[in-house]
Amino acid sequence: MKFENISNVWLFGLILLLLNACSSTQTLGDESILEQVKERGWLNCGVSGDLPGFSYVNLEELDITKLDNDQNIPNNISQQIQRSVVGFDVDICRAIASAIFDNPNAIRYRFLNTKERFEEISSGKIDVLSYTTTWTVERDVSINVEFAPIVFYDGQGILVRENSEVKSLRDLNGKVICVETETTTKKNLEDEKKERNLTFKTRQLQDKRDVYRLYEAGECQAVTSDISQLAASLNLLKNPDEHIILPEILSKEPLAPAVIDSDLQWVEIVRWIVFALIEAEELGINQNNLEQKKASTDPKIIRFLGLEGTADSIGSRLGLEPDYTQRIIRHVGNYGEIYERNLGPNSSTPIKRGLNNLWNNPEEPGLIYSPPFR
Repeated sequence: MKFENISNVWLFGLILLLLNACSSTQTLGDESILEQVKERGWLNCGVSGDLPGFSYVNLEELDITKLDNDQNIPNNISQQIQRSVVGFDVDICRAIASAIFDNPNAIRYRFLNTKERFEEISSGKIDVLSYTTTWTVERDVSINVEFAPIVFYDGQGILVRENSEVKSLRDLNGKVICVETETTTKKNLEDEKKERNLTFKTRQLQDKRDVYRLYEAGECQAVTSDISQLAASLNLLKNPDEHIILPEILSKEPLAPAVIDSDLQWVEIVRWIVFALIEAEELGINQNNLEQKKASTDPKIIRFLGLEGTADSIGSRLGLEPDYTQRIIRHVGNYGEIYERNLGPNSSTPIKRGLNNLWNNPEEPGLIYSPPFR
């Protein structure tokens, strides 16, 4: 395109400005996810629902894998199900609901399998996915999701029978390994097979319970998944003590919640709610001492708890109330309390904290770290 004179340049520029203005008006006219959540009155959270320690429906008579999220379930049963969901991933959702509504129970859970989880974010059926999901470059750039901070540093492991004499992946040559489809686990296993010239066979299944059913039936001689999932799934086996998780680690699996990437405000809200859980533990603020800490003269604590008495609080910058961190701690606790409650030594799914310790833990430093709240 060639401009014959300067007036044409100005005209072209004016057209661009008008087009941008129209585009901006359309964007601003769209309702944000925060506004949708507030108007609806609850958070839609996607979880697995069948993984003890992380997200589990604590109703023995209910098989969560047979539940269709969109079927007509009697209201009393639906409410009972929603009240009975517990776990580490569930508490992340409860923290978000606490920050927005001052109510950790203002949530409706959707129980998803590995294939459905990203589809539900893209379709807008859920506001946040809290589902032991690994953050990878492919998912980050190829799916329209944004990952929140890492909440659990994991790795891929192998579950076998204790009396099998299997000590490593190489000992499974010629045998069958069960694995869930639509996971990084499956891809990692394929990489290991090619790189190490191994000859094991892979049985891919979409339903987690089918994986362990076939394993117990002897149709698979091993199961591979994130170590956290293997530890949690031991509870689903008839005789958990007869099985072991091998010390061999096949991959890095940083687990993080995820949201749709089209709403920056919502990305930031979820991000800084997760960081608030971590920062609260580092500052030594928990459910038991919150009221006491509100009297602190430490400027870091005053700023973190939204006690500055100014309009420019961290919460207000996010579109939340100034006391949003107080709400989270009051109802859910800090990161350490969430971990202890769901995965600590006295829980039903004990997993050594290890890399999931705070970065400044004096005995065993981990990787859990929050940017400064300032």
